[in-house]
Amino acid sequence: MRNGRNSLLTIPVEPGLKALIKEASSKTQLSQADLLRTALRLGVPEVIKRLEGVKRPRRNFAEYLGLFAGVVTRNREMVGPSRVK
Repeated sequence: MRNGRNSLLTIPVEPGLKALIKEASSKTQLSQADLLRTALRLGVPEVIKRLEGVKRPRRNFAEYLGLFAGVVTRNREMVGPSRVK
Protein backbone atom coordinates (compact mmCIF):
# COMPACT_ATOMS: atom_id res chain seq x y z
CA MET A 1 0.00 0.00 0.00
CA ARG A 2 3.00 2.32 -0.03
CA ASN A 3 3.04 2.64 -3.77
CA GLY A 4 0.13 4.76 -5.07
CA ARG A 5 -0.24 2.55 -8.14
CA ASN A 6 -1.02 -0.50 -6.04
CA SER A 7 -3.66 1.00 -3.78
CA LEU A 8 -6.50 -1.37 -2.97
CA LEU A 9 -10.04 -0.39 -2.09
CA THR A 10 -11.92 -3.11 -0.25
CA ILE A 11 -15.70 -2.78 -0.37
CA PRO A 12 -18.04 -5.18 1.45
CA VAL A 13 -20.73 -6.46 -0.94
CA GLU A 14 -24.01 -8.25 -0.21
CA PRO A 15 -24.33 -11.78 -1.62
CA GLY A 16 -27.04 -10.79 -4.12
CA LEU A 17 -24.94 -7.97 -5.53
CA LYS A 18 -21.88 -10.21 -5.66
CA ALA A 19 -23.82 -12.75 -7.74
CA LEU A 20 -24.98 -9.97 -10.08
CA ILE A 21 -21.39 -8.80 -10.53
CA LYS A 22 -20.22 -12.34 -11.33
CA GLU A 23 -23.04 -12.82 -13.83
CA ALA A 24 -22.35 -9.48 -15.54
CA SER A 25 -18.64 -10.28 -15.63
CA SER A 26 -19.21 -13.56 -17.43
CA LYS A 27 -21.69 -12.00 -19.90
CA THR A 28 -19.42 -9.07 -20.78
CA GLN A 29 -16.13 -11.02 -20.76
CA LEU A 30 -14.66 -8.36 -18.43
CA SER A 31 -12.92 -9.05 -15.17
CA GLN A 32 -14.92 -8.15 -12.08
CA ALA A 33 -12.53 -5.27 -11.39
CA ASP A 34 -12.91 -3.87 -14.93
CA LEU A 35 -16.67 -4.25 -14.73
CA LEU A 36 -16.85 -2.36 -11.44
CA ARG A 37 -14.54 0.41 -12.64
CA THR A 38 -16.74 0.88 -15.71
CA ALA A 39 -19.93 0.81 -13.62
CA LEU A 40 -18.51 3.38 -11.21
CA ARG A 41 -17.52 5.69 -14.05
CA LEU A 42 -21.01 5.45 -15.54
CA GLY A 43 -22.93 5.45 -12.27
CA VAL A 44 -21.27 7.92 -9.90
CA PRO A 45 -22.22 11.05 -11.88
CA GLU A 46 -25.84 9.85 -11.96
CA VAL A 47 -25.82 9.19 -8.21
CA ILE A 48 -24.48 12.68 -7.58
CA LYS A 49 -27.12 14.19 -9.84
CA ARG A 50 -29.95 12.33 -8.11
CA LEU A 51 -28.83 12.79 -4.51
CA GLU A 52 -27.38 16.28 -4.65
CA GLY A 53 -30.73 17.96 -5.24
CA VAL A 54 -31.73 21.29 -3.84
CA LYS A 55 -30.40 22.03 -0.39
CA ARG A 56 -33.21 22.81 2.02
CA PRO A 57 -32.72 25.58 4.55
CA ARG A 58 -32.26 24.37 8.10
CA ARG A 59 -35.17 24.78 10.47
CA ASN A 60 -34.71 26.79 13.60
CA PHE A 61 -35.31 25.04 16.92
CA ALA A 62 -38.83 26.42 17.42
CA GLU A 63 -39.96 25.15 14.00
CA TYR A 64 -38.41 21.78 14.74
CA LEU A 65 -40.28 21.49 18.04
CA GLY A 66 -43.50 22.54 16.32
CA LEU A 67 -43.34 19.40 14.20
CA PHE A 68 -43.86 17.26 17.29
CA ALA A 69 -47.23 18.81 18.19
CA GLY A 70 -49.85 16.07 18.30
CA VAL A 71 -47.40 13.19 18.72
CA VAL A 72 -48.30 10.76 21.49
CA THR A 73 -45.52 10.01 24.00
CA ARG A 74 -44.85 6.72 25.80
CA ASN A 75 -47.03 7.92 28.69
CA ARG A 76 -49.91 8.32 26.20
CA GLU A 77 -49.79 12.09 26.62
CA MET A 78 -50.16 14.24 23.54
CA VAL A 79 -47.40 16.72 22.84
CA GLY A 80 -48.74 20.26 22.78
CA PRO A 81 -47.62 23.04 20.49
CA SER A 82 -44.27 24.59 21.26
CA ARG A 83 -44.19 27.56 23.61
CA VAL A 84 -40.85 28.65 22.17
CA LYS A 85 -41.47 31.22 19.42
